[in-house]
Amino acid sequence: MPGIVPGTEWATFYDELAAAFGLTVEVTGPDFGIEPLLDTIADSAGLVTFVGELTRLVWPADVDLRRIPLRDPVPVYPHALVCRADNTHPTLAALREHLTRTRPHRPDGAVWAPAWARR
Repeated sequence: MPGIVPGTEWATFYDELAAAFGLTVEVTGPDFGIEPLLDTIADSAGLVTFVGELTRLVWPADVDLRRIPLRDPVPVYPHALVCRADNTHPTLAALREHLTRTRPHRPDGAVWAPAWARR
């Protein structure tokens, strides 16, 4: 996670994720994009990355990479859509409808989220 900013919500998420599952989150180095990342992972016996199941990737033909589904628990990043009763803009209703219609299915089994999102 090059560029992670200490003290931010997403830094806290990765800190809790690492602590919960005994991981080390690499935060050094530049971010050159997905292709160099996949090359780096392919050349290592100890590096992995998280990629959503709907993420479209072209796997390099000359490397042996695999996508392994995470189950029980599935780590999730908490997102919230805040709706205020005093804001009846029609686009908000359209956005809620779109998110409900197109969201991926809820994972089967247990879900892990950081403590601050489970309150």
